[in-house]
Amino acid sequence: MTVTVLPYALPDAVLFAGTGDGLLIWQPESTVIVLGQSNTPEKSLILSAVEEDNIPVTKRPTGGEAVILTPAMAVITVARKFSTIFPSKEYFGEINGVIIRILSDLGVEDLGLKGISDITIGHRKILGSSMHRRETRMVYHAVLNTGEDPDIFEKYLRHPSREPEYRHNRKHSEFVTSLEREGFQIEFGDLVSKLKSRLIEA
Repeated sequence: MTVTVLPYALPDAVLFAGTGDGLLIWQPESTVIVLGQSNTPEKSLILSAVEEDNIPVTKRPTGGEAVILTPAMAVITVARKFSTIFPSKEYFGEINGVIIRILSDLGVEDLGLKGISDITIGHRKILGSSMHRRETRMVYHAVLNTGEDPDIFEKYLRHPSREPEYRHNRKHSEFVTSLEREGFQIEFGDLVSKLKSRLIEA
């Protein structure tokens, strides 16, 4: 059983290929699976389900594990050119800190930072992020689950080969949650407006 991995051509591809600063916050138009740079379909995906449902698969130029993008999510990509390079952890902390403050302003509670670069509600993940580094340019790439049912991850993704300590071997549907599932209804337009305003300043 073979799944074709398509070239990365999602809306933020221009930021990965670019040379300066950039910001894009977008909502996927349809469901697509995005592999991390070191992932393979055979090790990361439940190939029979992906093939049966004809879900397109691509691979981003950043690390981390495979993710599923759907219209019930927000994708946040922030590119910055720096005079000197510094640890990815600092950039993760800076951008994720801004996102947490925005979500808190919108009424979301019990937010936290866990693992290398996850944002959580309680002990369940609502945002995962990864980084692309080239010389002194860094591109932060994140997926925020605003309303997707975590069961979709169970259907198409294998358990990752690497996981953050706080996951404790939980399956996808027990580890991931969404803003909606946790009782927080946020208008996508409000979220985008606040993210753009604050991340441009970050």
